Amino acid sequence: MKKAVIFDLDDTLISEDEYIRSGYRAVSSFLKDMYGWDERMTSRQLYDLYLEDSRKVFNRLLESHDIRYKENEIMELVEVYREHVPDVHFYPDVKPALRTLKNKGVKLGLLSDGYAVTQRKKLTVLNANGKKVFDKIIITDELGRDYWKPDPRPFIMMKEAFMVDWGDMVYVGDNPEKDFFIGRDLPIMTVRIIRENCVYKDRAYKEGYRENARISSLNDIMKVIG
Repeated sequence: MKKAVIFDLDDTLISEDEYIRSGYRAVSSFLKDMYGWDERMTSRQLYDLYLEDSRKVFNRLLESHDIRYKENEIMELVEVYREHVPDVHFYPDVKPALRTLKNKGVKLGLLSDGYAVTQRKKLTVLNANGKKVFDKIIITDELGRDYWKPDPRPFIMMKEAFMVDWGDMVYVGDNPEKDFFIGRDLPIMTVRIIRENCVYKDRAYKEGYRENARISSLNDIMKVIG
């Protein structure tokens, strides 16, 4: 059996879609104070704009209301989005799977990209900062943007922290663009979990590097690492 399992966060342990909706509610509350707009309608409009195209959602919202804006005003909305206290939860299969792994003596790691303040707020809400849930947490943005996946250095840091061989490590992620490319550089087993409404599930694999195993629930994690 593997000795260390490292997890991605978004769309692996929590829903990215849930976070996006939470962020848009926070921005809608901010805009209500600014313009008096109905929060629910604004939140719905933001989400609809996002579904159309994830780029420049706040710009397009203000333009739809004929609001003239400056770039610093857009960045203010981005800051509200990134720094809000998110309403997110672990998927139902997460805690039982983590508990099973821990009971079997498997070390648990979390390795996640994303803006540091955002990811730490998620972990705080999940009561998963420190070593309450994971034996080692690496938020790559805290090391620098050039450490974001698929850079191998955070994986090497995990290996050194857990003092295991590459053959004893597993990385569980969801994003074909960056989560499994590490298999080109390091002999680590990769597992892809495919969640319903996963934001990146239809993205192309980076240079064709695919996962070693695939699951649809963490209830099946023991089947692939045992």
